[in-house]
Amino acid sequence: MNHQQRAALRADREAVLAAAAWLRHAAVQRSYAGLDRPEHAFSLASMLEMFAIRIADQDPAYRLYVVRVCRELVGDGMDRPTVRRTRRR
Repeated sequence: MNHQQRAALRADREAVLAAAAWLRHAAVQRSYAGLDRPEHAFSLASMLEMFAIRIADQDPAYRLYVVRVCRELVGDGMDRPTVRRTRRR
């Protein structure tokens, strides 16, 4: 595995872990607001963390889909090729 592949896997892992952290944070915030059942979010966050641990072993198409969903969850639109991005100065 070359440096670029390791960097891509690291970025994917970080995106999945960020989504897990976001899910836990959102569940706690919602419980403060009186909403119940945060265990669903905690369960999904745990599954995402397990996925992140073995991300290099996942099917590339499956990994791409999960990472895209995770980036969308945390509001990172960089994974959408239809969105035009420009550098701001």
